[in-house]
Amino acid sequence: MSNLKALNSFLREYVYVESLHLDSEDGLTGYNLLMTLANSSDPGAATIAVIFFNVGDLNVRGFGGGLTQFLELCVSRVEGGLDRIRYELVDEEEEKIAFNFHSFKVLSEDGSGE
Repeated sequence: MSNLKALNSFLREYVYVESLHLDSEDGLTGYNLLMTLANSSDPGAATIAVIFFNVGDLNVRGFGGGLTQFLELCVSRVEGGLDRIRYELVDEEEEKIAFNFHSFKVLSEDGSGE
């Protein structure tokens, strides 16, 4: 399974937003987004953390005010784009989040819920 297919599989399973953290890279050359998602709203639920590098065109709407879910996140490869943009992430169901990015890394998958 390719990394992109694996990421999309994780994003369909882990839909409850635990945290979003946007941070600048060294020298303010760009931004990275750390997204932590859980597979249920129960305390101690299994989580996954993914960092997206060189994030651009970040759009977030309808977020907060209670538990937020990204129900249909999908990452696709962007062809013919800028050299810093290789992928696009979109919430296809409710359009709560969308952004472009250069690369990603799955930092952790805590299947135990601890």
